Amino acid sequence: MSKKPFLSLWLLITVALAIVLCVAFSDDITIGDYTVKKAPLADLFEDKEAKADSLAADSIKLVENAKAQSVEVDSTSQSIFIFGDSMTFNLALRLAQYAKQNGHVINSVNWDSSNTKIWADHDTLAFYIKKFKPTHIFISLGSNELYIQKPETRLPYITKILSVIDTIPYVWIGPPNWKKDMGINDLLQRTCKPGSFFRTDGMKFERKKDGVHPTRSASAQWVDSIMHWLPKSAHPFVADFPSDSIGKANPNIVFLKALNK
Repeated sequence: MSKKPFLSLWLLITVALAIVLCVAFSDDITIGDYTVKKAPLADLFEDKEAKADSLAADSIKLVENAKAQSVEVDSTSQSIFIFGDSMTFNLALRLAQYAKQNGHVINSVNWDSSNTKIWADHDTLAFYIKKFKPTHIFISLGSNELYIQKPETRLPYITKILSVIDTIPYVWIGPPNWKKDMGINDLLQRTCKPGSFFRTDGMKFERKKDGVHPTRSASAQWVDSIMHWLPKSAHPFVADFPSDSIGKANPNIVFLKALNK
Protein backbone atom coordinates (compact mmCIF):
# COMPACT_ATOMS: atom_id res chain seq x y z
CA MET A 1 0.00 0.00 0.00
CA SER A 2 1.37 3.43 -0.97
CA LYS A 3 2.40 5.79 1.87
CA LYS A 4 1.86 8.92 -0.24
CA PRO A 5 -1.81 9.46 0.81
CA PHE A 6 -0.74 9.33 4.49
CA LEU A 7 2.14 11.73 3.88
CA SER A 8 -0.20 14.11 2.09
CA LEU A 9 -2.70 13.92 4.97
CA TRP A 10 -0.04 14.65 7.62
CA LEU A 11 1.27 17.52 5.53
CA LEU A 12 -2.21 18.98 5.26
CA ILE A 13 -2.76 18.67 9.05
CA THR A 14 0.60 20.31 9.76
CA VAL A 15 -0.14 23.25 7.46
CA ALA A 16 -3.59 23.71 9.03
CA LEU A 17 -2.16 23.68 12.56
CA ALA A 18 0.47 26.22 11.57
CA ILE A 19 -2.23 28.53 10.20
CA VAL A 20 -4.29 28.21 13.41
CA LEU A 21 -1.29 29.02 15.63
CA CYS A 22 -0.31 31.93 13.42
CA VAL A 23 -3.78 33.44 13.71
CA ALA A 24 -3.93 32.77 17.45
CA PHE A 25 -0.76 34.73 18.22
CA SER A 26 -1.32 37.55 15.73
CA ASP A 27 -3.58 40.57 15.79
CA ASP A 28 -6.98 40.45 14.13
CA ILE A 29 -6.64 39.87 10.36
CA THR A 30 -8.96 41.64 7.92
CA ILE A 31 -9.47 40.26 4.37
CA GLY A 32 -11.92 42.29 2.32
CA ASP A 33 -15.15 42.52 4.30
CA TYR A 34 -14.15 39.69 6.64
CA THR A 35 -12.14 39.91 9.87
CA VAL A 36 -10.51 36.89 11.45
CA LYS A 37 -10.57 37.45 15.20
CA LYS A 38 -7.58 36.56 17.37
CA ALA A 39 -8.15 33.18 19.00
CA PRO A 40 -7.99 32.88 22.82
CA LEU A 41 -5.49 30.02 22.39
CA ALA A 42 -2.59 32.44 22.89
CA ASP A 43 -3.71 33.09 26.46
CA LEU A 44 -2.86 29.51 27.32
CA PHE A 45 0.79 30.10 26.43
CA GLU A 46 1.24 33.45 28.18
CA ASP A 47 3.48 33.62 31.24
CA LYS A 48 0.78 34.16 33.87
CA GLU A 49 3.32 34.33 36.72
CA ALA A 50 5.30 37.06 34.97
CA LYS A 51 2.12 39.04 34.38
CA ALA A 52 1.12 38.63 38.05
CA ASP A 53 4.56 39.79 39.19
CA SER A 54 4.30 42.82 36.93
CA LEU A 55 0.88 43.75 38.29
CA ALA A 56 2.09 43.28 41.88
CA ALA A 57 5.07 45.54 41.24
CA ASP A 58 2.78 48.20 39.78
CA SER A 59 0.50 47.97 42.83
CA ILE A 60 3.42 48.34 45.22
CA LYS A 61 4.59 51.44 43.34
CA LEU A 62 1.11 52.94 43.56
CA VAL A 63 0.95 52.28 47.31
CA GLU A 64 4.42 53.73 47.88
CA ASN A 65 3.58 56.80 45.82
CA ALA A 66 0.35 57.28 47.75
CA LYS A 67 2.24 57.07 51.05
CA ALA A 68 4.89 59.48 49.84
CA GLN A 69 2.24 61.98 48.79
CA SER A 70 0.16 61.65 51.96
CA VAL A 71 2.79 63.17 54.30
CA GLU A 72 3.39 66.85 53.71
CA VAL A 73 6.47 68.61 54.98
CA ASP A 74 5.57 71.05 57.76
CA SER A 75 6.89 74.44 56.65
CA THR A 76 6.12 76.24 59.91
CA SER A 77 8.73 77.20 62.48
CA GLN A 78 9.29 74.37 64.95
CA SER A 79 9.96 74.30 68.68
CA ILE A 80 12.38 71.37 68.85
CA PHE A 81 13.07 69.54 72.10
CA ILE A 82 15.69 66.81 72.40
CA PHE A 83 16.19 64.88 75.63
CA GLY A 84 17.98 61.77 76.77
CA ASP A 85 21.29 60.36 77.95
CA SER A 86 24.86 61.62 77.47
CA MET A 87 24.60 61.19 73.68
CA THR A 88 22.20 64.12 73.68
CA PHE A 89 24.67 66.99 74.08
CA ASN A 90 26.53 66.60 70.77
CA LEU A 91 23.32 65.78 68.94
CA ALA A 92 21.78 69.00 70.25
CA LEU A 93 24.75 71.06 69.05
CA ARG A 94 24.24 69.95 65.46
CA LEU A 95 20.45 70.18 65.69
CA ALA A 96 20.93 73.78 66.81
CA GLN A 97 22.64 74.56 63.50
CA TYR A 98 19.69 73.09 61.61
CA ALA A 99 17.35 75.14 63.80
CA LYS A 100 19.29 78.33 63.10
CA GLN A 101 19.36 77.62 59.36
CA ASN A 102 15.63 76.94 59.13
CA GLY A 103 14.12 79.35 61.65
CA HIS A 104 13.40 76.86 64.42
CA VAL A 105 14.12 77.05 68.14
CA ILE A 106 15.68 74.26 70.17
CA ASN A 107 15.85 73.22 73.81
CA SER A 108 17.63 70.22 75.25
CA VAL A 109 17.91 68.20 78.45
CA ASN A 110 21.03 66.04 78.82
CA TRP A 111 20.74 63.53 81.66
CA ASP A 112 24.01 61.59 81.99
CA SER A 113 23.72 57.81 82.44
CA SER A 114 19.95 57.99 82.16
CA ASN A 115 17.75 55.31 80.63
CA THR A 116 14.08 54.69 79.90
CA LYS A 117 13.38 53.64 83.51
CA ILE A 118 14.80 56.84 84.97
CA TRP A 119 12.80 59.05 82.61
CA ALA A 120 9.62 57.02 83.14
CA ASP A 121 9.93 57.04 86.94
CA HIS A 122 10.23 60.84 87.22
CA ASP A 123 8.08 63.77 86.17
CA THR A 124 11.09 65.45 84.51
CA LEU A 125 9.83 64.90 80.97
CA ALA A 126 6.36 66.24 81.70
CA PHE A 127 7.91 69.27 83.41
CA TYR A 128 10.09 70.23 80.46
CA ILE A 129 7.41 69.55 77.86
CA LYS A 130 5.17 71.96 79.76
CA LYS A 131 8.01 74.47 79.99
CA PHE A 132 9.29 74.36 76.40
CA LYS A 133 6.01 73.55 74.61
CA PRO A 134 7.71 71.61 71.79
CA THR A 135 6.12 70.94 68.43
CA HIS A 136 8.62 68.17 67.66
CA ILE A 137 10.60 65.94 70.04
CA PHE A 138 13.79 63.95 69.58
CA ILE A 139 14.56 61.16 72.06
CA SER A 140 18.08 59.84 72.63
CA LEU A 141 17.70 56.84 74.91
CA GLY A 142 18.74 53.19 74.79
CA SER A 143 22.53 53.39 74.89
CA ASN A 144 22.58 52.47 78.59
CA GLU A 145 20.29 49.51 77.95
CA LEU A 146 22.18 47.69 75.21
CA TYR A 147 23.21 44.85 77.52
CA ILE A 148 19.94 44.24 79.32
CA GLN A 149 19.33 40.48 78.99
CA LYS A 150 15.54 40.86 78.84
CA PRO A 151 14.85 44.13 77.00
CA GLU A 152 11.09 43.45 77.06
CA THR A 153 11.20 44.43 80.75
CA ARG A 154 11.78 48.00 79.52
CA LEU A 155 8.54 48.08 77.55
CA PRO A 156 6.47 49.65 80.38
CA TYR A 157 9.01 52.48 80.65
CA ILE A 158 9.11 53.07 76.91
CA THR A 159 5.33 53.18 76.67
CA LYS A 160 5.18 55.51 79.69
CA ILE A 161 7.56 57.96 77.98
CA LEU A 162 5.52 57.84 74.79
CA SER A 163 2.31 58.39 76.75
CA VAL A 164 3.78 61.55 78.29
CA ILE A 165 4.76 62.78 74.83
CA ASP A 166 1.19 61.97 73.79
CA THR A 167 0.31 63.45 70.37
CA ILE A 168 3.46 65.54 69.88
CA PRO A 169 5.37 64.33 66.81
CA TYR A 170 8.60 62.60 67.80
CA VAL A 171 11.64 60.76 66.50
CA TRP A 172 13.25 58.19 68.78
CA ILE A 173 16.94 58.09 67.85
CA GLY A 174 18.21 54.57 68.38
CA PRO A 175 21.49 54.05 70.27
CA PRO A 176 24.78 54.10 68.32
CA ASN A 177 25.73 50.48 68.98
CA TRP A 178 29.41 49.84 69.64
CA LYS A 179 28.59 46.17 70.25
CA LYS A 180 25.64 43.96 69.46
CA ASP A 181 22.66 44.66 71.72
CA MET A 182 20.34 42.14 73.35
CA GLY A 183 17.23 43.36 71.53
CA ILE A 184 16.58 46.90 72.73
CA ASN A 185 16.65 48.28 69.17
CA ASP A 186 14.07 45.78 67.96
CA LEU A 187 11.87 46.57 70.96
CA LEU A 188 12.07 50.32 70.33
CA GLN A 189 11.32 49.89 66.64
CA ARG A 190 8.27 47.72 67.36
CA THR A 191 6.93 50.09 70.01
CA CYS A 192 7.38 53.45 68.31
CA LYS A 193 4.85 54.64 65.77
CA PRO A 194 5.70 53.89 62.12
CA GLY A 195 8.10 56.50 60.80
CA SER A 196 9.07 57.63 64.30
CA PHE A 197 12.14 55.48 65.00
CA PHE A 198 15.56 56.14 63.47
CA ARG A 199 17.69 53.01 63.72
CA THR A 200 21.29 54.03 64.26
CA ASP A 201 22.56 50.48 64.77
CA GLY A 202 24.82 49.58 61.84
CA MET A 203 26.27 53.04 61.31
CA LYS A 204 30.02 53.47 61.69
CA PHE A 205 31.30 56.27 63.93
CA GLU A 206 34.59 57.77 64.99
CA ARG A 207 34.38 57.48 68.77
CA LYS A 208 35.93 59.09 71.81
CA LYS A 209 38.57 57.31 73.90
CA ASP A 210 35.87 55.46 75.81
CA GLY A 211 34.97 53.66 72.58
CA VAL A 212 31.31 54.42 73.24
CA HIS A 213 30.43 58.04 72.51
CA PRO A 214 30.72 59.31 68.93
CA THR A 215 33.00 62.34 68.62
CA ARG A 216 31.47 65.76 68.08
CA SER A 217 32.12 65.64 64.33
CA ALA A 218 30.75 62.09 64.12
CA SER A 219 27.65 63.20 66.04
CA ALA A 220 27.19 66.01 63.52
CA GLN A 221 27.25 63.43 60.71
CA TRP A 222 24.80 61.35 62.73
CA VAL A 223 22.35 64.25 62.85
CA ASP A 224 22.90 64.88 59.12
CA SER A 225 21.82 61.28 58.48
CA ILE A 226 18.71 61.75 60.61
CA MET A 227 17.79 64.96 58.79
CA HIS A 228 18.36 63.26 55.44
CA TRP A 229 15.92 60.54 56.54
CA LEU A 230 13.41 63.01 58.03
CA PRO A 231 11.32 63.47 54.83
CA LYS A 232 10.51 59.74 55.09
CA SER A 233 9.42 60.06 58.71
CA ALA A 234 5.87 60.29 60.00
CA HIS A 235 6.11 64.07 60.61
CA PRO A 236 8.70 65.76 58.39
CA PHE A 237 9.47 69.45 58.76
CA VAL A 238 11.78 71.80 56.87
CA ALA A 239 15.37 70.87 57.69
CA ASP A 240 17.66 72.26 55.01
CA PHE A 241 21.36 71.52 55.42
CA PRO A 242 23.12 74.29 57.41
CA SER A 243 25.26 76.60 55.30
CA ASP A 244 28.91 77.23 56.17
CA SER A 245 28.01 80.76 57.21
CA ILE A 246 25.79 79.48 60.04
CA GLY A 247 28.80 78.79 62.24
CA LYS A 248 28.23 77.74 65.82
CA ALA A 249 24.75 77.65 67.27
CA ASN A 250 24.24 77.19 70.98
CA PRO A 251 21.02 75.46 72.02
CA ASN A 252 19.50 75.95 75.43
CA ILE A 253 20.88 72.86 77.21
CA VAL A 254 19.91 71.73 80.70
CA PHE A 255 22.34 69.26 82.32
CA LEU A 256 21.04 66.85 84.94
CA LYS A 257 23.20 64.82 87.28
CA ALA A 258 23.47 61.07 86.85
CA LEU A 259 21.49 58.78 89.13
CA ASN A 260 22.69 55.40 90.37
CA LYS A 261 19.97 53.34 88.69
